[in-house]
Amino acid sequence: MSSIYLFDVDGTLTVAKQKIDPVFQKQFLSWIADKEAYIVSGGTFERIMGQVGVDVVNKTAGVFACMGNAFLQRTELVNNTGFNEWELIYKNKFISPKNLTKRLDSIVAKSEFPVKTGRHHEMRTGMVNFSIVGRNANQEQRRQYELWDAEKEERKEIVSKLKEKYKSLDFVIGGAVSIDIFNKGNDKAQVIERYFKEALKHNQIHFVGDRIPFPGNDYPLAQRLREHPNGEIYEVENWKDTAELLKTEAFA
Repeated sequence: MSSIYLFDVDGTLTVAKQKIDPVFQKQFLSWIADKEAYIVSGGTFERIMGQVGVDVVNKTAGVFACMGNAFLQRTELVNNTGFNEWELIYKNKFISPKNLTKRLDSIVAKSEFPVKTGRHHEMRTGMVNFSIVGRNANQEQRRQYELWDAEKEERKEIVSKLKEKYKSLDFVIGGAVSIDIFNKGNDKAQVIERYFKEALKHNQIHFVGDRIPFPGNDYPLAQRLREHPNGEIYEVENWKDTAELLKTEAFA
């Protein structure tokens, strides 16, 4: 039985929102050379490319961006910059309740975390990314919120309240400081139904992520694979754990 590998990005291949470690990048490029591997991330395709690098992305069999709400594959065409072209295979639309933005702004205003930098919600393909500290935060401000949230569990509380309010939407903790918002069913698990449904019957599918416990954004995909005998789940805390995984028999 052949193996297919799926990787999250933030907290799995890189530090959240940061570029991949150069030594690990070299290891990953060597490992992926003869593997069928895909990226499944909450980030945009452009952000994924910027984090893991063009060489890594070009070696994948495809990229599921924005929680799997957009799927891209490399073509054999080369553009005038010398890079391969990428084809958008599918994308989903996000249908937002008209008062959602106001509700998110209210949550930011009421949060007791003292640093709020602006750009607290970002529309992406098929989803919204929401952050108390804001997308303008620098790395230290993000780290401060991550530590604060680990103690206060603010994001868990926000997710719980929003789930009660908006029954047609789902909310999951994503990355180090954010919450991903999308229409129910448009989480990472959709990649199985939309792309790997037949492959799962005949291949071992291995998924590596750091947000596997509920309500993390890796949880739905992990649960979907747990339901099938050919699914394998690996929870990591950081890219160093992933680097060690690549040395094991399951990833040989």
